[in-house]
Amino acid sequence: MYKRCMKKTARKLRIALVQMDVGPDKTKNLRRAWLLVDQAAREGAEVICLPELFSYMGSFRHPRFVAEDARGPSLTTLRRLSEEHGVYIVAGSILERSPGRLPLNTCMLIGPDGGIVSRYSKMHLFDIRVPGRIRFEESRSMRRGSHASVAKTPFGVVGFAICNDLRYPELFRRMALAGARMVFVPSAFTKFTGREHWIALNRVRAFENQMFVVAVNQSGRNVEGVRFFGSSLVADPWGKLLCEGPPKGDAIIHCALDLARVDEIRKQLPALRKIRKSYPLKSF
Repeated sequence: MYKRCMKKTARKLRIALVQMDVGPDKTKNLRRAWLLVDQAAREGAEVICLPELFSYMGSFRHPRFVAEDARGPSLTTLRRLSEEHGVYIVAGSILERSPGRLPLNTCMLIGPDGGIVSRYSKMHLFDIRVPGRIRFEESRSMRRGSHASVAKTPFGVVGFAICNDLRYPELFRRMALAGARMVFVPSAFTKFTGREHWIALNRVRAFENQMFVVAVNQSGRNVEGVRFFGSSLVADPWGKLLCEGPPKGDAIIHCALDLARVDEIRKQLPALRKIRKSYPLKSF
């Protein structure tokens, strides 16, 4: 299994990023997810994060037939593992059944007792049309969430974003001001946009909010041939890459985070304390 840690930090919190090449067979995907998460936990991870839509990357023409809830197979699998190993699992995301016409794209945090600690539904859906290059329209198969989400944990307040949310700094600033010291970003970030944007966006969101950003991406391609960028990573509050995974294939990337680094940087450079309540604009 591929593992690479670019910089070792003081042992405070051991996390594992589980990168996956997800296909259209949910049973196979869940079997691989089980094996990878189980291995990560046995290797000492205390918090394990999976990618966006980790259990299904097939056709979304009839999304209601793919959607499930917290009692469905995807979350049930991970809840058993979290309870068995006593770890936190950021359950990537699933298409979650909802009363609306379309499902939500939801990330749930599972606690070490197997309970659901928090949930966040993707607020910014990814629609792109570049003739002859790429077409990807999430708004046809899911509806956007309505609010940001943070959760209190023994290792501090954490927040959640999903993939294209990376392009919206207001969301991350809202979580930072609510006390978040770390944000998990399960993703299915495409190779087309990832070449220029993936690493840059994660680093910027980390250093502008002086927090850790843990971004776990899909690899491989979907049934329509859209390729995903892989390269799951952790950026620290200074924007440095602590860990980075491969561009292709399944991977477990272990990284140790010194959470005191957040307080250290926020004390040395008190940028968040100097935010104005409003920014009046004059137009000339």
